[in-house]
Amino acid sequence: MSSAGYDVETRVLEIEFSSGRVYRFADVPSSVWEWLVRVPNKGAYVARNLTGKYAFEDLTALDASAPQVDLEALLEASLSTDGS
Repeated sequence: MSSAGYDVETRVLEIEFSSGRVYRFADVPSSVWEWLVRVPNKGAYVARNLTGKYAFEDLTALDASAPQVDLEALLEASLSTDGS
């Protein structure tokens, strides 16, 4: 994970991965964001606490010709390499 940001008013969480892909998660409680910034293994936290629990969109795939990515597979791959 390269960076992340959270909007308290809209409850939107955006995460940028080291691959350059950016995901926007909807209706995320602030407690999830607070834990994300605290945990040492952010990739594992995202996989366990965001993937499959909150609606998301891949902001890097807005171009129809861009390949679609399986977020869960991307997170699994990040966990098996450097864990961030």
